[in-house]
Amino acid sequence: MKFRLKFCGALVIASAVACTGFAQRPRTVSSNSADQTSTDDQAPATPTPAAIRVKYEGGFLGYNKKEDGTLSFDDVNQRLVFRDKLNKERISLPYSSINSAYGDTKSLQPAAATVASNIPSIYALPARFIKKKYQYLTLQFNDPDNNVSGLTSFKVENKEVLHSELSALAQKSVLSPRGDGYVRRQPAQTQTVAMNTSMQTINGGLLNGKAVALPRPAYPQAARDAKEQGTVSVQVTIDENGNVIEATPISGPDSLQEAAVDAARRAKFTPTKLNGQPVRVIGTITYNFVL
Repeated sequence: MKFRLKFCGALVIASAVACTGFAQRPRTVSSNSADQTSTDDQAPATPTPAAIRVKYEGGFLGYNKKEDGTLSFDDVNQRLVFRDKLNKERISLPYSSINSAYGDTKSLQPAAATVASNIPSIYALPARFIKKKYQYLTLQFNDPDNNVSGLTSFKVENKEVLHSELSALAQKSVLSPRGDGYVRRQPAQTQTVAMNTSMQTINGGLLNGKAVALPRPAYPQAARDAKEQGTVSVQVTIDENGNVIEATPISGPDSLQEAAVDAARRAKFTPTKLNGQPVRVIGTITYNFVL
């Protein structure tokens, strides 16, 4: 019996030593695997499409019709081009005229959900709470060649397309990152001289907090009945006396835009001066329609 126990113990120790030696043998690394890793690290980024599908939301002086189409880069002529569904060129912005570009996300109720909520059904109530996120590419521009400046916006398909287009546009227009967007950096003195000698117009940004009088828009009854809610952005031009002389909707539910524009036209601002001279101001007023 003692002999058997000693023999079994020796056998167990020998087996453990053999397994340990096998486990400590060096492993062979496949050269194909290493090559594949190196190739993946050097894979180029997905290129920006030659043209993307968008919906023009307004803001370009003389062309306020909302329309589906495409947005593309014309690098030969150094410009951004919007074409309608028939591939007819509608808007052209030189890269050098774009002063800022940023992306925006808005949660709005789709038209289908609005219709569904008005159909008598046990399923109608949840439809009123359906929200969809829409992505917008917004550009602030000043084109001295055409004597046009303002703020325009395009609705794009998704966030990935928005980021790709925004990054490519910033590179082509030589814009610098600022926050979630890009801006054209200029020496303050140079920028002031350019504004003062060309259009006598400056960009005021968001103007809600700068208004002397900002009437609230009337809630359209049809939109109220349809439970339509959302935020409407209106681009306005303010003259040297502080009066709104032009108002154009650039985003928000269609059923609420007219009421927002009517309210924006009645807004009043303190006259703005630059180097002692009265100037015009272009900026944005936003209205939140909440039931």
